[in-house]
Amino acid sequence: MQLNVPFSEIPDQGVEFDIQDSSWFPDDVVEQAGAVGAHIRLTRKNDTSIELRGRMHAAVALECDRCLERFIFEVDSSMQMVISTSAQNEHWRLQDLESSGGDLETLSQDRPVVDLAEILRQQLLLALPEKKLCMENCAGLCPHCGTNLNEKDCGCADGASNSPFAVLSALKKK
Repeated sequence: MQLNVPFSEIPDQGVEFDIQDSSWFPDDVVEQAGAVGAHIRLTRKNDTSIELRGRMHAAVALECDRCLERFIFEVDSSMQMVISTSAQNEHWRLQDLESSGGDLETLSQDRPVVDLAEILRQQLLLALPEKKLCMENCAGLCPHCGTNLNEKDCGCADGASNSPFAVLSALKKK
């Protein structure tokens, strides 16, 4: 499938793409764990700017930051942006007025070509959670023995603390 679309090939009424292959997926950064795809509509605003609207879905495998277990994260996000060439950037005030239909992100580039693969890669990475948790109330790992506290209680927390600050609590008692 053609993922580089020159501005000149986008008709005035717009063009839609239904992308079901995973050629754009960033396998080097995140693991694919299911179907990926996107539906994108490109509309010509003028000779130097294109409006992109669409929706992307993907299933990715992540590792929980607390318990280190692997889990599947479903990405379902919408995209809205204006893609413009350098010539359009000189008229940024006019461009801001034209974008009054909502806060549209503006992507500036040198060539008049929409690289759908790169846009999808970037949008997928932006949609990933900053803190990766398998569940909101994940208990994590025991700091003493490394047991996954979501699966069983190890009993280490009941014993004496091996904290380097335990000495300070003894000083406080004196």
